[in-house]
Amino acid sequence: MPFRFIELFYGREKKAIDSIEEYLVKIADTVKYLEDVSNAIKNGRVGEIDKIYEKIDALETEADNMRRMISEELCRGTFFAHLREDLLNLIEEIDNIADYTKDSVKQLMMTAPSYDLLYFMFSIPEMDKYINSCIDASRKLLESFRKFKHDVEKAKPLLQEIEDIEEEADELKTTIIKAIFREADRFRVLDIMQVKEMIDIMDNICDSAEDASDILFQIIAQRYG
Repeated sequence: MPFRFIELFYGREKKAIDSIEEYLVKIADTVKYLEDVSNAIKNGRVGEIDKIYEKIDALETEADNMRRMISEELCRGTFFAHLREDLLNLIEEIDNIADYTKDSVKQLMMTAPSYDLLYFMFSIPEMDKYINSCIDASRKLLESFRKFKHDVEKAKPLLQEIEDIEEEADELKTTIIKAIFREADRFRVLDIMQVKEMIDIMDNICDSAEDASDILFQIIAQRYG
């Protein structure tokens, strides 16, 4: 018989756990906008980045408000005494995913590197895969939390997949940076440094998703075998 994490809770505490799932939905929706940024650049619509950023900013603000409410509820719930620290750390890592998504797009918007470099970078095949890694990691975290609530054992393979995604993202990042530096003579050094900073910030999205998955693994191992 599956161990149902959600059945440990009642009333407000159950609502708080359900709110973490809703929070993850919001986070996954935020990361998905990276795809819109890529499409805008590849189709010569750089002016749309500001509008996309506004949407990301609005979602990130909503998510931040949700995080505060969930944190307050976790601190109030009496049953959360032995889980409180782990769950608070979990939502902090989830929050980082949205923060890094917003920061990566803000980096492009504020520094405005040359369009030629942006087009080149976003046309590298590995760049699409890199963006998809960020999106997949956030989606997989949502899916694994849903499984975690209702059948802890079924969550484990999904959590392992997040680690695999993060490792693949590291390899993709290296490939993208190498491709850019091979063509460095074509672009301004400052522009190259600016887009590299964006790539580095995006790397933190997958890292935070993996850190969140590690916390769920830790809860499973320490509390439920």
